[in-house]
Order: sequence, then C-alpha cells, then structure tokens
Amino acid sequence: MTYTEIAIPIANKWPTSEELQARNAVEAALDAASVGICTGAGGGMGQVDLTFRVDDQEMVPAAREVIDRAMKAHMPNFKYNIRVHVAQ
Repeated sequence: MTYTEIAIPIANKWPTSEELQARNAVEAALDAASVGICTGAGGGMGQVDLTFRVDDQEMVPAAREVIDRAMKAHMPNFKYNIRVHVAQ
C-alpha cells in the first residue's frame, strides 16, 4: 500500500481551532476528490498532519495535484511537505 503523508508546520506547539478547521477542510476536499482513504489526522509538536492511503501507486501524482489544490484553497498561507511511503 502507498501512503501520502502531508505535514503542515504551524507557529505554535499546538494548533489553534482555526488551524484544525482548515486542516479538516483540506481533509474533506481530499475525501471528496476520492484520492484515497484518510488513515489519520493529527496536530501537535508544531505541525498538523494528514495521512491518506492511495491503493494504486500510479495515483500518487494525481493525489499530489489534489493536495496542492486543497492546500491553496483552504490553507493558502501555509507551507507543507508531502511524503510518500510505500508499505510492503
């Protein structure tokens, strides 16, 4: 299975309610686009994050595009990192 992990650095150790709402909006946009299945969401230690399982590794480029659009729409002033992990 292939996982896309999205890490979004935030200014404080713990996210604000607004940051969590924005992260949840990104998650909802990814769910609506059917890029995969959300397997986790979190926040703390200076970041908020999401993990999506993408069953078909060939879908990773499309998933990255959807992530980019969702981040621009819901968290436009935040930097983010996408890490792809293939589990055996």
